[in-house]
Amino acid sequence: MIQAKDASFNYISYTKGTGLTGTLKDFFKRNTKKIPAIENLTFSINPGEVIGLLGPNGAGKTTLIKMLTGILPVSSGKISLLENIDPFKKEVKYLNQIGVMLGQKSQLIWDLPPMDTLLMLREIYKVSPEDFKNRIQYLAGLLSVKKQLLVPVRKLSLGQRTKFELICAIIHYPKILFLDEPTIGIDVSSQENIYKFLKKINTETNMTIVLTSHNTKDIEALAQRVIVISHGKKLFEGTTPSLTSKFASNDILEITTKEPIIPLPNNMTQLSDTKYQINDKNTSLIPVPAKQIISVQQKNSDLDTILINLFRSESDEI
Repeated sequence: MIQAKDASFNYISYTKGTGLTGTLKDFFKRNTKKIPAIENLTFSINPGEVIGLLGPNGAGKTTLIKMLTGILPVSSGKISLLENIDPFKKEVKYLNQIGVMLGQKSQLIWDLPPMDTLLMLREIYKVSPEDFKNRIQYLAGLLSVKKQLLVPVRKLSLGQRTKFELICAIIHYPKILFLDEPTIGIDVSSQENIYKFLKKINTETNMTIVLTSHNTKDIEALAQRVIVISHGKKLFEGTTPSLTSKFASNDILEITTKEPIIPLPNNMTQLSDTKYQINDKNTSLIPVPAKQIISVQQKNSDLDTILINLFRSESDEI
């Protein structure tokens, strides 16, 4: 379905000398510099999979999405989708089989209702009137936005606009759906609604979904596998549990004591009056008398903590 083999992309940046002399020289010859955004990425995604792309700001996630959708070409290596199609050729048969929702871009027209945009997309993708009617009723119903179909976009909440962006992206029922930060800025209730929607669409249509998000809850709720990138390089590819297992730091211990601990040791964090967290699975090293401890619970590091530590260690090596 999706194959990347040693795929790389370099941005071209221009440099200029200081002062009037530098400006004059720049008129005749501009100095360029290659900035690697994606470096030698190799991965494959199977039909029907939901894949999460994880990485800090500037890691190359959005650049990779743009390469997969044909907005940017590969500088070296190869990317192919569906039937060995090069996305940058922008063939109609490819564009008709993908849907894209970029968090900072909108297909909706501000002063018009969502239905107008959807009618335009019906013509672009040549969706039959009957299929279009059925899909609108079904998709808008799943996302609870039927009543807003004819309301001008400017009067909709952020959550409602996000839901209509999703409908726009899949109104033609693509084989691959690319989502870049789909839940950014929306409330918890809308997030849960979108999770249920995407799971149902994935199950019913076997639609492949490639998702990027800084919200690890999105990834945990939806992704079957994750690809972690930093500085354009792949750090990990596998399931979320295997990511946790591989990169989790020392097990976290939560202890409950009879009385507050005073003074609090440096390696402990107070969670409540008598509840504390310590990053050491060896209970004999807990700096609290055993008779003061009521209970001890062992927990794994959460995904946010694992990623923070992983990206920090990666930055330290550079």
